[in-house]
Amino acid sequence: MNNKAILIISSLMLVWANFAAAQKPVRVNESDILFGHGSLPGFLVTIPEVPLKTIEDSWVKNIEKGTKSKVQKELGEMTIFGSIMKEIAGGPINVYSYVKQSDSAVLLAVSFELKKNEYINSANREYEFGKAKEYLFLFAKSHYLDLAKEQLQTEEKKLKKLENDFESLQNEKNKLDRLIQSNSSTIATTSDELVVLRANLLSLNNELTSQNEQFKSLESGAAKDEKKKYIADLEKRIKKTNSDISSAEKKISSLTAESDMARNSSLPTNLKEQEKLSPQVNQQKEVVNFYSNKFNTIKNYQAD
Repeated sequence: MNNKAILIISSLMLVWANFAAAQKPVRVNESDILFGHGSLPGFLVTIPEVPLKTIEDSWVKNIEKGTKSKVQKELGEMTIFGSIMKEIAGGPINVYSYVKQSDSAVLLAVSFELKKNEYINSANREYEFGKAKEYLFLFAKSHYLDLAKEQLQTEEKKLKKLENDFESLQNEKNKLDRLIQSNSSTIATTSDELVVLRANLLSLNNELTSQNEQFKSLESGAAKDEKKKYIADLEKRIKKTNSDISSAEKKISSLTAESDMARNSSLPTNLKEQEKLSPQVNQQKEVVNFYSNKFNTIKNYQAD
């Protein structure tokens, strides 16, 4: 089995493992809650995946909100007297609760005392019971939704980076293709120029040979001096043409080497990287799609 197949299988296993975890619903069930001072009627709230400390800190903040009373913690239990929870009751209430970890979910156990020894339950306080159940459901759902949103954003960032990396590779390939095409065109033009330059050089050298022969046969005087100047000009033109030929040859050599490097090294490496990255992008899209569905599923959760 090649590395690509192993990567795909590993990614799918991760997705399906997370998928299984994501299917655990938020639950709010009526239950007798056992505290250190006895058993009280109340609620057992199941909140999947969210860290215990997150739930505990948020729960304390919620039940302390709007009151000067502070939560008393003892042996893992949290008690507050005179909590103001208008979503549940019109007056101050006492709240007994604790949070514990259970498998991949956090359990929040809560009992609400409206008056001394008068607790919210479905039998005696139906109205407050419905309010309390809704409140606890929305509390649990909001935290689960926040977690799913954070997971989605994390995976979207990973996808964005992969897509940017893949786009950079594509841009680099296009740049290499344009380079090869441009170099090919320049090499062809420069090669044509070389043909002309070499022909001119041949003509100039022939002309120089002829003028040197003529120079030798001339007597000293104005004609010979003029011939000498003409020969010097020819030599300058020949030197310039040789320099132009050398520059053109170096240009062709440099452009050819650059194109060969792009064609035989840079392009194959680029295409190999694209081939490696493409399935990662597709796999990450599936992961993002999974977490998007998870977020929307939790968002649409309704209380029982």
